[in-house]
Amino acid sequence: MPILQSSYLPSNIWRNPHVSTIYPSVFRKVNGIDYNRERLELSDGDFLDIDWSKSSENNIKLAIFTHGFLGNSTRPYVLGGVKAFNLVNYDALVWNHRGLGGENNRFEKITTHGSSGDLEEVINYVLSKKKYTEIILVGYSKGGNISLKYAGEKSENIPIQIKKIIAISSPTDLQGSVDVMGKHGFYSERFKTKLVKFLLNRSAMIDNQMLKDFSTFKYLDDFTDNYIAPLHGFKNGREYYEQCAAMNVVDKIRVPTFILNAKNDPVLSESCAMLEVAKKSDYIFSELPKYGGHCGFYQPNSDELYWGDRRMIEFVTKDENFNENRY
Repeated sequence: MPILQSSYLPSNIWRNPHVSTIYPSVFRKVNGIDYNRERLELSDGDFLDIDWSKSSENNIKLAIFTHGFLGNSTRPYVLGGVKAFNLVNYDALVWNHRGLGGENNRFEKITTHGSSGDLEEVINYVLSKKKYTEIILVGYSKGGNISLKYAGEKSENIPIQIKKIIAISSPTDLQGSVDVMGKHGFYSERFKTKLVKFLLNRSAMIDNQMLKDFSTFKYLDDFTDNYIAPLHGFKNGREYYEQCAAMNVVDKIRVPTFILNAKNDPVLSESCAMLEVAKKSDYIFSELPKYGGHCGFYQPNSDELYWGDRRMIEFVTKDENFNENRY
């Protein structure tokens, strides 16, 4: 598909990549979402906590949300997306990654950037209800990579109920993203701090020597190299980044897919936008506005929705006229 020419042009302060990334993460408020929680037992004996926000009792349309790194269903960017879909009569389901629903999971393994199998179990559970005939997959950051990876792996065999995929601020080129983040030490340090807190909260599951080693790890990459990657069967961080990256399979996606990344995203490389793949694909729409930051795309509005939320809904509802990009 042709690369979309973006009309997103915020006022001056919101053109700063750090303001547009950090402000929404810390200060954005989204009201009116009241989740109902359900526990999904997984085939490996672990579980996921999934949160539902329904727009009507007999709805046949559903958006399945996959959040970002160490996030959960209450992150502002997720709540904004859920509200946007509820307003156009879609039910919403957000699955909290392993150990991120407010309670530790049963086993040491976590939901990684490559855990498309976790998403597949959520989808299969939804399909077993035989209720929803139209499903949209929405992923943010790490969750966008997972959603795209799932769709690419399934290719022509994706369930017919899944009509569209949306990936916002997604590190489809994981190594490229790591390289960019290394240039902005603030974000790497922030993610490392959150990861340490998450891991220490699960210390009963972790080998004592590894817990001691954590104190010697200076960088986020050290945790990936020495703990996350080996725990999940990878030799090192580089192999983890290479094999978990959605970029390996995006060209195999066979349902309409919207990839929205900002050119000034402080934690993503431009390669994550999959521009060359989109040009050759009949299914991939890629939009790379100059501004927006990471999971930002700020736009003041009385209904609490940001530009990115509205752009997602436009993709879902406009079909062949999506290229007009009116927002």
